[in-house]
Amino acid sequence: MTAAHRRACDRTGPPPAPVVSVSLIGSFRQHYPLVVHAAQELAALGISVRSPKICKIINPGGDYARFETDPPESPDQLIQAVTLAKILSSDLVYVVAPGGYVGRTTCYELGRIHERSIPVYYSAMPRDLPIEIPPGSVLCVHDLSRKILARPWRRHECLAP
Repeated sequence: MTAAHRRACDRTGPPPAPVVSVSLIGSFRQHYPLVVHAAQELAALGISVRSPKICKIINPGGDYARFETDPPESPDQLIQAVTLAKILSSDLVYVVAPGGYVGRTTCYELGRIHERSIPVYYSAMPRDLPIEIPPGSVLCVHDLSRKILARPWRRHECLAP
């Protein structure tokens, strides 16, 4: 490497850290404003939110939350399959669980997430969920953001101490 090339590399600095991708899950029917808040806080810090895409729920009170970006002709099962693929391709998952509430769909998603050893963090200790919650996994979104940004990240690496 020539001296000029070394100086050019020194000016550019180290390569940028990879963008961490997060998916948010929880009861969108009951707590969507909190999901939106968490997504906005993460995105504002440069953390990629893979799911959900923040937009309006078009069927408030429905059994399964449908968004304005969902193809109207698609059945709920197809929308869930597409969503699950996004969730499972994320580096980590954050469960928005005020008061510890997680619904049936969230429980299903958590089972699939745990099958793949994707790190999971919770906004509150979940109720009625018979799985181990590792120490350090219950964090407010602000603390999770700080933890993600505090050090280099590798896919499927647990951030818990």
